[in-house]
Amino acid sequence: MTVFLVTGVTGNLGSAALRSLLERVPRSDVRVLVRTDRAAADFAARGLAAHIGDYSDPASLDAAFTGVDRAIVVSSPVLDPSVRAVQHRTVVESAVAAGVRHVVYTSGIGARHDPGHSAAEDALTESGVHHATLRNALYTDAFVERAIAQATADGSITSASNGQSLTTAAIADLGEAAATASFTMPKKTLWELRGPRWDFSDLAAALTVTLGRPISHEDVDDADTGPFAVLFPLIRRGVFGVESPDLAELLGRAPADIRVVVGELAGSLDQHRSEDGGSIPHEG
Repeated sequence: MTVFLVTGVTGNLGSAALRSLLERVPRSDVRVLVRTDRAAADFAARGLAAHIGDYSDPASLDAAFTGVDRAIVVSSPVLDPSVRAVQHRTVVESAVAAGVRHVVYTSGIGARHDPGHSAAEDALTESGVHHATLRNALYTDAFVERAIAQATADGSITSASNGQSLTTAAIADLGEAAATASFTMPKKTLWELRGPRWDFSDLAAALTVTLGRPISHEDVDDADTGPFAVLFPLIRRGVFGVESPDLAELLGRAPADIRVVVGELAGSLDQHRSEDGGSIPHEG
């Protein structure tokens, strides 16, 4: 029996990786690492062995990794880069010391400029453990969710992209890629995961089709894009527009394009609002 451990399972990426992994292996072969008793109870009720631990607590990690063959390590949500770097080194060291044979680490685009990601990548390389480092793109979902909210409220979406395109990826695809890398243990260690290219005009067009009414796109100043303001200067420079075939290679298929993500997220929101007695407006 091969035992898998997945961390970050209460978040978007970790939960997507777990769902995909459970389509391939029995629940009895999968463990999850969570931070609270409540989360542990929730996963135990779903038939999964749950270990309580924290990236800043080596003893808890040592216990969680004992008996594990393969691990999917989702990067820490902590924002402080110095803390994050120590956490990532700690989790890699604990996994290796416990005898984990293969580690999948969910890194990110521009990882060498991020102390937390670079610490994890360096620790994996230095350890000599068989591993796959997945440098994930920005999430398409985040852009689409913002756009759906704008489109349903105002009939238009905004950006400060100046026509520049992006190569983001759907969270579901990135989760599936992590599960695939853990299940197949590829020889290649570094993967630059990017989805299909799109721009905000493409996003508006996809929303027009999905919502059934015209949705326009308007360029605005960075300051008018809310929490996305920090990204748009980089978007305009093309930092998030570099293509790579790696995600398609891991998935064995074409990654979801902007139209697919819009359709899936709009449908999901429509269902949730219907359950609450409302719906996404499709008219005026």
